[in-house]
Amino acid sequence: MSSTTLNKVNSKLKHLPENLLEEVDKYIEFLTFKYGEESQNVPQWHKDIVSKRIHDKKEPVDAFDMLDEIEAET
Repeated sequence: MSSTTLNKVNSKLKHLPENLLEEVDKYIEFLTFKYGEESQNVPQWHKDIVSKRIHDKKEPVDAFDMLDEIEAET
């Protein structure tokens, strides 16, 4: 980010009411998560499973139902 952009953002932030500053902070956290490295590093095996489910037109897995089935089997 250029220093000009940063200065503009800082200037705008200084004039916001407190409650809006909290919203801006949450939004920045969201953007950091959304575009952060961790969210981009999906393992290949996970991508393969999702792709197969889409190709086979299967419904999404409900983790709670899956746990119930595993418990029922034991």
